[in-house]
Formats: sequence, structure tokens, C-alpha cells
Amino acid sequence: MNVQTPPSFGYINRGVNQNVGSMQNTGFEFLLGYHDKAGDLRWDVSANATFLKNKVLSLAPGLTNLVAGADAADYGGFDVTNTQPGLPIQYFYGFIVDGIFQTKAEVDASPAQVNPAVGVTYNPAIHTSPGDLKFRDLNKDGKIDLNDRTYLGSYLPKMSYGFNISLNYKGFDLAAFFQGVYGNKIYNDTRVITEGMIRFFNAGTQVLNAWTPTNTNTDIPRAVSGDPNGNARTSTRFLENGSYLRLKNVSLGYNISSAKLNSWTKGTVSSFRIYVSGQNLLTFTNYSGYDPEVGNRTGGNLVNSIDWAIYPQPKTVQVGIQANF
Repeated sequence: MNVQTPPSFGYINRGVNQNVGSMQNTGFEFLLGYHDKAGDLRWDVSANATFLKNKVLSLAPGLTNLVAGADAADYGGFDVTNTQPGLPIQYFYGFIVDGIFQTKAEVDASPAQVNPAVGVTYNPAIHTSPGDLKFRDLNKDGKIDLNDRTYLGSYLPKMSYGFNISLNYKGFDLAAFFQGVYGNKIYNDTRVITEGMIRFFNAGTQVLNAWTPTNTNTDIPRAVSGDPNGNARTSTRFLENGSYLRLKNVSLGYNISSAKLNSWTKGTVSSFRIYVSGQNLLTFTNYSGYDPEVGNRTGGNLVNSIDWAIYPQPKTVQVGIQANF
């Protein structure tokens, strides 16, 4: 981790990469397989699954937590992940959304929606109006501030799984590999850009469904200059289920028998196979982004599964031949 040096060292905002703290991974995994044949048909099937629980045990001496994922104001301007002892590494960290204010009376009766990005005394006439998001007052102190951020979920799947199928019938062969994860979260920071309405260009079509006095049946808050209520702050608004099942690889081929090859080529060709294969052809997921297999754009620590419009896994199809002479 990049650990900040004490100010007494004479440097400001400088960090040193160190091996700090400790964590514990517990769980189990299993693999099942079966193979059999019936006449000319042979098949093999196998399935595997891994269940994992992660917990941070300690950090560097004097370090209570590590936050990460903060980006420019275009992305909301807040940290997205937090790491602290007793919880999973790099959990998503922010506010809980409890709907949209529909009336001025509802705004007045609710805890003050202090926007930490504004940095001035809260004024409901300026900062919060009908159409703004309603954030949960977790510590019940009558205001919504940075102390109301909490654990929102983990990027680590509760289960990772896969299964293989292989069939052979006379000269034909078919193989397929499915892979998936379950129980993980993705923070869709791309939606902050396209849906957050922090800036007035490159918005997505979702903003056409923004709240108005005549369009109240929506989960998109009002469009307003400057986002005074902090509707685009890190929250459950942009947190999504990252579970998916994907057909990672599939191939279908045909091998010409040796007897036919010897007859046709007089022994010149010893084997000949034609095939078609594909990668990432099917994906089953409720994730709204480009790809639930979210990578790491920055290469940094503690920012896994934050989707900054990371390039998706491509779908590919190949046709080829394999020949031995």
C-alpha cells in the first residue's frame, strides 16, 4: 500500500509503498467430474466452485483505514472504497439512497442533506429541493454528512464457479466452458458521467427521464446546475450487482479419419481437422455497464471493480484448420 509519510518528515502528500497490515482469507472449493461413453459417443463434464470470505486483520501502526477511488469532480469527487480491520478489503464506501424527495414539506421534515462538496453552511433553499435524492441518516444526528457513509458491499464474489462440457461423436468434437461469479458488487462510475448530470455535455439518454414535477415516477433525480445536493456523490445509486454467467469458450470441430486421409493424400497428410470457435459469445447478467468482468483502469491498489468505462472483453469468432503432414 501507499502509506502517507508523517508531515514531520518535511514532505506533503508523499507516500511510500510498503507491505502493511494483514488479512485473512477463508473458504473452500470443490471440483466434480464425470466421463462416460455409449457406443461412438464419449462425453466429459466437470464443475468447480470456490467460496471465499475475506477480512482485514490489521493495517500499519497508527493507520485506521485506507480510502481509494477518489476521482475528479466529474466522477462525484468522493472516495469509492475503504479498507479497515474487521471488514473485507476494499469494500465500497458511501451513502445509502432512500428515494427521491417529492415535495418541499418532505424536504423540510427530513434531516439536513448537507453536501460535503459544497463546504458551506447548509441552506435547504439552495441545496435541497424536490427531485433531489434522499440520503439515510445512519447515525441519527439530524444531518447527512461524511459520518453517514457506510459499508455498501464487496467486489469479492461470494462464489466463483465454472463448468466444462466435452463431447466426441465419430469425427465430431464439441467443447464448451462456462464461467461466472455470484454475490459481488460493481461501482458503475461510468454512470456518474452519463447519468450524474455534473456537467452539461456527453450525458446519456437516462437523463431524459430525470425528475420533474410532472415526471415523479423515476429514480433519476432532477437536473440542476452544479449538483448542489450532491446527488452524484458515492452512494448506492451507482452500485450494481456484478454477478454473471458467461460462455467463455466454445468450439466445434471435425476430424477426417486416417483411413480417408491415407486414401485421398496417399499418406501425405496424417491428420486434418476443421473447426469454428468463439469466445465470450453469451453473457447473462443484470449489470448495466459494458462488461461485468471489470478490470482495473489505473493499475493502482484498492480500486478493483470500479468501472471507469473500461474496455470490455471482446466477442471473437475463429474458423481454422489444423493439419499435420
